Amino acid sequence: MNQKPKSNPVYQEQLAAILDNAVDAIITISKRGVMVAVNRGTEKMFGYSNSELVGNNINMLMPTPYHENHDEYLAKYLESGIRKIIGIGREVIGRRKDGSVFPIHLAVSEIHLHDEQLFTGIIRDISDVKAVEKKLVQNERLAAIGQMMAGLAHESRNALQKSHACLTNLAFDVREQPESLDLVHKVQNALDHLNSLLDEVRDYAAPIVIKKSQVNLESLISETWQQISIAHAESIEQADISFSLETTDDFPGSVMIDRVRLGQVIWNLLENARTACDSKHGKIEVNLKCNRNLKNTFQVVISDNGPGIPSTNTQLVFEPFFTTKTKGTGLGLAICKRIVDAHSGTIALVNNELGGASFVCELPMEPSSTQSIND
Repeated sequence: MNQKPKSNPVYQEQLAAILDNAVDAIITISKRGVMVAVNRGTEKMFGYSNSELVGNNINMLMPTPYHENHDEYLAKYLESGIRKIIGIGREVIGRRKDGSVFPIHLAVSEIHLHDEQLFTGIIRDISDVKAVEKKLVQNERLAAIGQMMAGLAHESRNALQKSHACLTNLAFDVREQPESLDLVHKVQNALDHLNSLLDEVRDYAAPIVIKKSQVNLESLISETWQQISIAHAESIEQADISFSLETTDDFPGSVMIDRVRLGQVIWNLLENARTACDSKHGKIEVNLKCNRNLKNTFQVVISDNGPGIPSTNTQLVFEPFFTTKTKGTGLGLAICKRIVDAHSGTIALVNNELGGASFVCELPMEPSSTQSIND
């Protein structure tokens, strides 16, 4: 008689190796919700050790409200026998040891072993899938906005040009009527603002093409601040704004970036810093540093000693049309984020020790080929 596989030591060893080396988290719990076995995938996914998991309730891996309600769900199933999740996969939220949450796909099966009722869950981290889905949705939305704005900008530009021509003639006719002339200038400014808004929305929705070359980043930042200083010489002098640029000793003479596109980001961030420091004794600091050991990246950190940003807004500032300014479209930082994303980098906003805000751009040090990003 053939020996049953479950009693075969070799088979048991193979099965244990498969479970332990599975990428997905595999957790077995008792009918009271206590974890009785976990694989290494669980430890890696959630950041706990085996000893921290086994013997504890599985709700420690769940955020609110699942954490509080899980035992109740389990009790209701044991009482009624009505399956709501067992045997079916569903998307839920997991919580790591550090408190961070992430989307997961959970499939639960019920087993009976030695007269004991157990439940086994197979958990897959779907963060990457959700990120791709989000980008696809964003791409579709941007494509739709781009098509709409192309037509709207074309039609509106003709109307705006005619309006400007009429207002120029009107300004000449009322040149000796100060109040009327002031009203004409206000209308002209409003039309210019509308035209800028149309351009910014069009730029935001358009595909971003990155053409990288070796660029001296220190020179690019210095030149950009010089241009801003010339454009706003009077206000910078009145606000007594100081500017400093520091680099670490290991920062390279050139990095592989799109000079025009990243220059657009630097201009926007320096302009924001200048506006934030629009008071006496303003201070703007730019730091260039390397992070070769961990990620092989470099950072551009632009800081000011302005009023800072409320913590509730630090993520919102990169959303389209969100702005804390009395004037502005709220698209500048959203476009900056798209450009940094197109460089395979990240951009974040934090409050600094100067009392103001710091924008931290982290970009890969490795050179890469020309790419087109439409995200």
